[in-house]
Amino acid sequence: MFQEAPNGGRTSQIYDLQPGVVTSGIARALAGSYRGMLEQELPATLSAILQRLETRGPAPARSATQVALIVEDDHDVRSLAAALLEETELDVVEVDSAEGALAYLQEHGGEVAMIFADVRLPGAMDGVQLARAACTLWPSIRIVLTSGTAGHRVEDLPDCVVFLPKPWRGLDVLVQAEKALRQPQPLVS
Repeated sequence: MFQEAPNGGRTSQIYDLQPGVVTSGIARALAGSYRGMLEQELPATLSAILQRLETRGPAPARSATQVALIVEDDHDVRSLAAALLEETELDVVEVDSAEGALAYLQEHGGEVAMIFADVRLPGAMDGVQLARAACTLWPSIRIVLTSGTAGHRVEDLPDCVVFLPKPWRGLDVLVQAEKALRQPQPLVS
């Protein structure tokens, strides 16, 4: 379920986990392989999603829409990133938590080309845990994490993640968006 609201000429979408939502076939296949590992390292929210993924039918065909998913709890930083990424070919969706990002990914994971997320997020999951889940369940998504005070969490990043320290440069974000469009992450490393 989502709700659209005008926000300075853009639309912001708020997503909530709903039963019966189909995700990509890749996500289902990986969910079975990595289920035990993820249950040990990630919160119950992701474990519940994994259980749902195992019972899904065939995934819908990949949409032509490509999305940049911005995950940032600071409204001003999120708006700045959105304004920047709206200048690319990517549609922009903004959420303020990892749980919101997972809800969106569960419904639209096949459309997401890039996740741009802060390491520090409110809720049960942080950006590193979100990145681990996305790398596993949606491996073709380019994931860019950012933080001004990431500390030791930066050392814990999966290999599939690019880290940009805050304050990040707009050009660096645009380069990652271009790579997300033209050079998706390989499905097998």
